[in-house]
Amino acid sequence: MTKKVLIVDDDRNTVKFLSVVLGDHGYEPLGAYDGNEGLEKIQQIEPDLIVLDVMMPKKTGFVLFRQIRKDHRYKDIPVLMLTGVGGVLEELENRKEETFERPYDSLREALKKQIREMRDEGLLEPGKFMDKPIDPEEFIAQVKQLADN
Repeated sequence: MTKKVLIVDDDRNTVKFLSVVLGDHGYEPLGAYDGNEGLEKIQQIEPDLIVLDVMMPKKTGFVLFRQIRKDHRYKDIPVLMLTGVGGVLEELENRKEETFERPYDSLREALKKQIREMRDEGLLEPGKFMDKPIDPEEFIAQVKQLADN
């Protein structure tokens, strides 16, 4: 049986790219473009894996992740979270000489706080985090590890 992978990302190009990669490896890719639509699709199709962008309008990946982990029907679906934060942090690090502040510290701390809160609430962390841009081979390796177990 073909495994269904739901990609929830507001970047349509990312959804298209990952859909092609997944399709080429025998998975059935499905797309959603914000957290609200993602939740609707989770309820409709109950995917075998959710690929979830952290930063989205309407409902962030962290909010959607909390919702599905608190719902007994979906709490065991593995989640691979995508973040563009790594690239942002790298860009800010490269510009640190321009300022005496370390603006990326607050971003890093905000992410740590979100993860800490999920642990404190007794929620499982996402199966994996991946930074954008996404390497297709690394992505498929993570998908296989999460969806096929």
